[in-house]
Amino acid sequence: MGRQELRQRETNVATSNGVGKQLEQTLTVDDSALPSPQELEAYKQIDPRIVDMLIEATQKEQQHRHDTDRQKLKILRRSESRTERINFWGMTFAFLSVALFVGLTAWALYLDHPWFAGISAFASLITIVSIFVDTGRNGKKK
Repeated sequence: MGRQELRQRETNVATSNGVGKQLEQTLTVDDSALPSPQELEAYKQIDPRIVDMLIEATQKEQQHRHDTDRQKLKILRRSESRTERINFWGMTFAFLSVALFVGLTAWALYLDHPWFAGISAFASLITIVSIFVDTGRNGKKK
């Protein structure tokens, strides 16, 4: 990955009543498992085989990172698949429940029970309206 650096500099100007202030921060993160070439040369003076060992360790570390990334992607794919399945079954059962309410309304009208047909029609209307209102709210959150 290499070296990443974050710098922050703050300077306040001094006025006739106050004193100025300067703050500078530097954060350097070296993401590489291999030391710098100067450090490698110093290590080589201690033991000539240590450079080969460090290169081998770096290769193992890179392989581990790649394996970890693959596992993370696999978990994300599974999670997305579950979410899609839940959404599919949720929409299916919502449609079936609305169809059931409409069917109950039609059946109640057929049997000449207008009060039950009114309640059933009102329940199906509320169900449909709540689906659209909830969808509009969820869309705005993103």
